[in-house]
Amino acid sequence: MRNFFYASPESVEEALKIAREAEGKDVRFVAGGTDFNPKLHAELDAPPKEGAPDMLIVSLAKAGLDKIACEDGLVCIGACCTLNDVQEALGEKFPVLGQAIAQIAGYTIRNTGTLGGNIVNASPAADSVPALVALGACFKAAGPDGEKTWPADEFFTGPGATKLQKGEILTAIIILEGKGKGAFTKLGKRKAETLSTVNAAAYVEQEDGKCSVIRVAIGAVAPTVIKCKAVEEALLGKELTEENIAAAAAKVVDEICPIDDIRASAWYRKKVAPVVVRRVIQASV
Repeated sequence: MRNFFYASPESVEEALKIAREAEGKDVRFVAGGTDFNPKLHAELDAPPKEGAPDMLIVSLAKAGLDKIACEDGLVCIGACCTLNDVQEALGEKFPVLGQAIAQIAGYTIRNTGTLGGNIVNASPAADSVPALVALGACFKAAGPDGEKTWPADEFFTGPGATKLQKGEILTAIIILEGKGKGAFTKLGKRKAETLSTVNAAAYVEQEDGKCSVIRVAIGAVAPTVIKCKAVEEALLGKELTEENIAAAAAKVVDEICPIDDIRASAWYRKKVAPVVVRRVIQASV
């Protein structure tokens, strides 16, 4: 019979030490648990798997990862900050992130769910991720080999998979403040509390009437959120006219590989992808 153990360390160092000493156990780092808990209950309801190792659930709620710091234009968001706390503290500073968080689940879930959890869950349809990619964010982690940092668009390796290795913890999200504008939008089967059928985010800076910085990301159309490099290249250095934006947005269809699922068909996603990309760029001008 599989056994379950629980630990609540008061620092990242203590959490890493507990994980190192948990020989033979399936160690799970948990923050708010809004994604983890339903999966755990489903696992408990399923027939037991022969030979499955004991599970050690390590809560990061008291590990000191729930602070937001702003210094010299650099914003550091602790991975265990709740979604509501991030939106309240940074929604005006980074509207694209505030808009994305406002459309994740419902208010009560956002009161418990964390930004780090939404990231590490690694859903291709995660709403916070396109916004963070558009903002040029970096993700910081701690583990047995010390600290590591990845650009947001290089962190994900597939559905539910990231570059975090065994025993590593996402600790912070780093964003450099900019002078531009950003926007997020999503399409779903309902107007609220729904997973994205397609979502997108953009960040734009202009100089002398031309696009000097642009980052565009789209989700739910590939195994991971995609940074739309062809769209960005088509607009960099150009005037952001409606015609130029529409022509650039059309290039997104060559960068995505959507699938059919219960929320939409691949055909539909290919049809609407240029639309949502065009909308977020226009809203960022």
